[in-house]
Amino acid sequence: MQYRKLSDSIELKGVGLHSGREFCLSIEPSGEALSLEAGGTRLPVSGLALDGTGRGSDLIFPDGKRVRTCEHVLSALAGLGVWRCKLSVTGDFPLEMPGLDGCSLGLAREIMEKSVPCERENPLPFALRYPVYAGDDARFVVALPSSSFRVTYVIDYAAAPVGTRIFDYFGDGGTDYLKEIAPARTFVMRSDVEALRAAGLALGGSPDNAVVVGDTGVEAAGGLRFPDEFARHKILDLLGDLACLGRPLIAHVVAIRAGHVQHLQLVERLRAVSRLD
Repeated sequence: MQYRKLSDSIELKGVGLHSGREFCLSIEPSGEALSLEAGGTRLPVSGLALDGTGRGSDLIFPDGKRVRTCEHVLSALAGLGVWRCKLSVTGDFPLEMPGLDGCSLGLAREIMEKSVPCERENPLPFALRYPVYAGDDARFVVALPSSSFRVTYVIDYAAAPVGTRIFDYFGDGGTDYLKEIAPARTFVMRSDVEALRAAGLALGGSPDNAVVVGDTGVEAAGGLRFPDEFARHKILDLLGDLACLGRPLIAHVVAIRAGHVQHLQLVERLRAVSRLD
């Protein structure tokens, strides 16, 4: 397991992918567990409630305040092994993380520039001892005992440009994440765009930060970055959702046609199991 610690603060400003409004994100070095501040309240991410029903992962404070679409930021931190830092989001409520570049590449590069390898004072990984499952027969995710961290993700979409894809990720923090996962952008079916925007979602999305999938092709700045970019992005999302454990997980995580709902159900069950560990 590779770890890094921030040597300087990171300040980002940008629109939320769903709200289309501007927010500011501050990531500061800390000796304490990964935490989030919103509206003057700071708590470890491992102690916040979770909601994956709004086409993203929301973290919810005990008083009901929530920060929407946290997965890409958390993915960059966890994917590079940064587990000790303080996140703060400011802007008009309801809050949302800046949408960045629709993936984690820009933030991941800045984290690498403003961090150094760290061998001490890191959180103890959670080594899973028996399987933990979330979902149903059609969509599920399961964490299996393993000697190292691994993700196997299978997606299956009717749209021909996506189709059925599988990607295996063997990252334990570091350059593998930066090269293989961080550049993979979020995607949306063209047939869903109108309904999403009518529901107040995807208002900050554009070809610059998302891949729009039609029946026979895609719209994306520069085209696809990988033939299996869609599966890689699902792993990006899953890594961000798993970061809500507050510490690294040692397990083989297998996801079949899953999404944020199943990811976060798994996290809630892993949290319960880890408290008994």
